[in-house]
Amino acid sequence: MAFRRSVRAGLFLGGYVSSAACQVAPPPEVVEVLPCGNGEPRAWVMAPDYDGVRERLEFAGFIVEPLPLDRSPWGLDGLIVFGSGATELPEYPGYMQSYADDLYFFVDEANVLLELAQSAEAEAEPPFLPTTHTARRARAKLVELEVLEPDHPLLAGVEIDGGRLAWRGELGREAFVEQGGFEIVLAGAGDGSNGALLEGAYGQGRILLSTLPLDAPMGSDLQQEAFITNFFANLAAHVEGVCVRETLPIRPTPPPQSLPFTEGSTVFAVLPDTQVYSLRYPGVFDAQTAWIARNAEALGIAYAFHLGDIVNNNTELEWERASGSMSLLDGVVPYGIVPGNHDYGPSGDASTRGTKMNEWFDFDDAAMSPNFGGAFEKGKLDNTYHLFTAGGHEWIAMMLEWGPRDEVVDWANTVMEQHPERLGIFVTHAYLNNNDRRYDHKDSTSPQDFNPHEYNTPGGVNDGEELWQKLVRRHRFVLTLNGHVLGDGTGHLESINDRGNVVHQMLANYQMRELGGEGYLRLLELLPDGKTMHVRSYSPLFDRYLLGADQQYTIELDVE
Repeated sequence: MAFRRSVRAGLFLGGYVSSAACQVAPPPEVVEVLPCGNGEPRAWVMAPDYDGVRERLEFAGFIVEPLPLDRSPWGLDGLIVFGSGATELPEYPGYMQSYADDLYFFVDEANVLLELAQSAEAEAEPPFLPTTHTARRARAKLVELEVLEPDHPLLAGVEIDGGRLAWRGELGREAFVEQGGFEIVLAGAGDGSNGALLEGAYGQGRILLSTLPLDAPMGSDLQQEAFITNFFANLAAHVEGVCVRETLPIRPTPPPQSLPFTEGSTVFAVLPDTQVYSLRYPGVFDAQTAWIARNAEALGIAYAFHLGDIVNNNTELEWERASGSMSLLDGVVPYGIVPGNHDYGPSGDASTRGTKMNEWFDFDDAAMSPNFGGAFEKGKLDNTYHLFTAGGHEWIAMMLEWGPRDEVVDWANTVMEQHPERLGIFVTHAYLNNNDRRYDHKDSTSPQDFNPHEYNTPGGVNDGEELWQKLVRRHRFVLTLNGHVLGDGTGHLESINDRGNVVHQMLANYQMRELGGEGYLRLLELLPDGKTMHVRSYSPLFDRYLLGADQQYTIELDVE
């Protein structure tokens, strides 16, 4: 299928698509450009829906063949495409193990590599990136996109409305929350957060990463169809331009900057899932608590909350390390702890409610703190509440065990009823899932991996939805905090309680990262107005913030 193109403009000129009716219009007059390579761009594809991708590419003018799996891609020419979901194909891991490095050698030979939407759980970071580039996916629902590079050749003929892509709706469930070395073309925010279309230059070629469903079935939606058809048409010209070395240089997008701290603010430090540190890297745990203590006065750190899974296997050595790390806060920053599933039972299997926590964290010492309100069981720190003043408000922090039992929930209700004037912070290990929904074992349509009801913890348990119905919604809680959940380890949900007020429910967990979390902790900065709260994820180990939209954002507490 022959076609005409303007290489410098990067436009596909064999016809353009009208977003109003998806009709192909006659092409304008163009100057013939000598073909590159064999006369038509060649595309090599690995995709679950090979025929669907092939149809898209052939319509744009590519000659399409399956990506050879038994030899190196170095020596191919044109475009390699990994279609949506390719990372979940059984042959993908083996191919990458053999040829990941060869893929960027392929790119260096004036070729283009395109990877379409993949699951962050299946592939958080593309394995074929050279050391000059980084990109990490995470869950982030995209419903509209900012156009950061409106003149990019891949957007030629694409409808843009007020600086945003006209195609809106369900644009994807993943985004690139971290990147380096790429030019961000489309993103969830104007600062490049939640990147959806990225281009990087390597050697003489280009690497394209997209989280959009660009290989969706043809004709599925008018705006979607208009964008996708234009994209692949432009891609054909772009591949040709790369091949003849006539493309504009990349302008790498700098990462978003961390929000500055405001003088006079109050900060809550949140420590989720330190289990791997206690098991293998106690120095990382020390780095976290030492940083909190060292910056307590400068940042106004009023309280620290540990979200559970303090240790991994409930062993003496782990608890010794954990208690030593937390002791760095003694006398400097008051703190509360809750046990997670790994803090209970033999080897941390939560098959009993036995824990060595109360042997290494002294109840009498904790009870001497002026902020300590009380406990469900004297001598045990599994379930406690704390009373303190910070940021112009009177607070109560309710700290409950892994999968709280009904009698514990009843006790918490009684305590909250005794302090109706205080703003509440509810802390437990398992509550909100990484899909921004509360754990609910009765919900058969949503994932429930690691729901407390899946464990054999004795005495009965309550999951997130049960805790919301039985406790949280009935009182003046403005925040809930939990860890435990894997995946991308983040979640945020706003719900209206029985008083008509908003409750912000947050999940934070970093244990899936290198070194069991790379030292990241969450910082909640309450501004001097007493209601605006900046949420940050920060690593004292690397002195670095995570800047994805699920790691840094601003909420407003309903404190009226």
